[in-house]
Amino acid sequence: MKFLTDGRYVVTALVLLLFFFSGLLYLYANAGPKTGNNKIVGELKSKQLKILRKLDSEVVWEELDESDPIRYRDTIRTEEGAEAVLLFTDGDNSAEIRLDERSMILVEDTDKISFVSGSLSATGAGAGKLQISSGDTKIALGNSDLKLSKDENKGLNLEVKKGEAKIVSASGENVVGKNQSADLNGGKIEVRVLNLETTAPLDKSALPLKTETAQVRFEWKPAEGVRNYRLEVAKDSGFRTGLKKANSAGTAASIVLSNGSYYWRVVGKNPQSGKEEYSASKNFKLVSWSKPKLVSPSSKEVFSYSTGAAPSVRFQWITTDPAAKYKLEVADDANFKQIAYSNDSSAGFSKWEPKSEGQFYARVRMFSDREGFAELNSDPVSFSVRKSAQAEPPKLLKPLSGEEIGIRIFKTGSFFSWSASKEFKSYTLEISSDADFKNIIFSKSTNSNFMKPEYDWKEGGYFWRVRAAFQGEGEISSSINRFVLKPLLPIRLAFPKDGTELGHPVDGKLAFRWDRPDPTGNYKLEVAKDSNFNSKVVDTTIRSGLGNVTLPGPGDFYWKVSLISPEGEVLVVSPVSGFKTSDSAPFVTPLYPRDRDKVDLDEKESLAFYWETEGKAEAYILELLESDKKAWKTVFKKEIKGESYDFRELYKLKEGKYQWKLSAKYRDSSGALRTTLPLSRDFDVVVSATLKAPEILTPKEFYVE
Repeated sequence: MKFLTDGRYVVTALVLLLFFFSGLLYLYANAGPKTGNNKIVGELKSKQLKILRKLDSEVVWEELDESDPIRYRDTIRTEEGAEAVLLFTDGDNSAEIRLDERSMILVEDTDKISFVSGSLSATGAGAGKLQISSGDTKIALGNSDLKLSKDENKGLNLEVKKGEAKIVSASGENVVGKNQSADLNGGKIEVRVLNLETTAPLDKSALPLKTETAQVRFEWKPAEGVRNYRLEVAKDSGFRTGLKKANSAGTAASIVLSNGSYYWRVVGKNPQSGKEEYSASKNFKLVSWSKPKLVSPSSKEVFSYSTGAAPSVRFQWITTDPAAKYKLEVADDANFKQIAYSNDSSAGFSKWEPKSEGQFYARVRMFSDREGFAELNSDPVSFSVRKSAQAEPPKLLKPLSGEEIGIRIFKTGSFFSWSASKEFKSYTLEISSDADFKNIIFSKSTNSNFMKPEYDWKEGGYFWRVRAAFQGEGEISSSINRFVLKPLLPIRLAFPKDGTELGHPVDGKLAFRWDRPDPTGNYKLEVAKDSNFNSKVVDTTIRSGLGNVTLPGPGDFYWKVSLISPEGEVLVVSPVSGFKTSDSAPFVTPLYPRDRDKVDLDEKESLAFYWETEGKAEAYILELLESDKKAWKTVFKKEIKGESYDFRELYKLKEGKYQWKLSAKYRDSSGALRTTLPLSRDFDVVVSATLKAPEILTPKEFYVE
């Protein structure tokens, strides 16, 4: 029985068990969709983006498609930006549940839904027996139309648009009728009458966004006796995240917004009771709607071949809206009157098999069934398919020519790749320490178009090429590329910067940003209450340069980021930065220009700056600086009351690097006026046309008789 106590045998057995059960889990997760045996109570009527379902008997979430059945004890959730419409039927009775993004429900039966989180809208028909529960609170839908949301404090908000709904809770029974709302928190119910009626934007509508931001106009009907209104716009149905407010004496107001999903409502004071009343909240989306762009093939690219059929041409374009429809068109003429090929694709990819050589033009058409979204066409791209006497040599793809790579990253996962052709039967990768390839340090043949050489790499410069062997006889060599292996670059913490003072976010979530020396690496984000990281509040691994994490409350924090190898080795660690959050200080987020944006001023009348604030600010200090390669020079510095500013003196700007800084003035708990530390964003100005100072046309001299 010695093997039971021998560490070598025990560790080996545990490792084998780990691989065994991991393999079982992998096979289970990839065994196809799980159908379940529970009773079918409804179906997924429609969806946007990814909708996930977990069966009662399963532990793995799976994606739902339209018309898929919904079963008893299913758990349904929507991810960010997603929406789902579920249809439940029971004889002549039916109910429709619309789940907003980041929402979750548990289906208990055809007439019972357990509401877990987020927000939903429900419509009942016939006798309308649907019952929605949340904890000890039960809501009978009836033949009505209602909206239900749950905030972070587990409080419920109910709005009835049509009919009535009955609420049963620890405090008794209440009936909420048309144009009424109810707040349910801690067993208490407060019912309000909604005399305010909003008109535009419509609920569940989508608005096209042609630039980075847009000024959205909100309208509502006048309410008797109400003189002043307050418009509220937020990113969540509880009106806590990204809340923006605007006061108006009329029945309309405008707010500058970027793309995303928003909820809005109007607040007014009832002249009889003196209490504030809320309109029913409505949800809308601002969807980026700018013309698509073909990224492949490149302009005037040549696809050549020497024998056999013409090579395939692969097309790729950027898709900005998942709900949009895209059609690729390839024509023989620049006016697209003679279409040689067309294909519908929402994935942003397509492949064409040309029948002969020639010059062609490609474009992508983007259109939508939604009202107000005009059809847009990409700029046409010309390319040619050409038959040549000899095949083109392979094109070197990775590493890029002149690329500088951290040596520790290169050793762990980098590989060489090049273009392939049916005319070649094999390839030989050669790496040399000199451009003439007199000192070849690595050479190996392969049938594929990529390779990871087994070589003891050192810091320094290298040259590489690929020799391709034809299917018949002979070979051809590619061009030569050079790359440099250097020590790993440090990690620069971008936000929050050391010494920054911020308003504590309403939802506690803060976005940390840093530069990535390895774009494909894993990064460990650590946040603590002390500089020695003994009291960590965040310890997570992220595959990007952005991490959204939740802070426990206002106070002093310290953070750092480490680059982790696939084996878990720490490759490089950033310096430690400290920052502070407080309840009294506003939380300011610069929106545009974004960090490292390229702003083209051609045909623009002004350079717009936008930001948003959580909390109360007295004013903002905006400063624009220009880089002269040695230092930053101030272009202007202004104190501003609103959350946007248009700089119109564009003749003062030229192509180059710029930085804008933003800080907020606020009053602390003692009433003293303070200023937050400035937040900065770097961007480049591109001037396609020359901007000149205004020319004075009035004569300099006047003659009087």
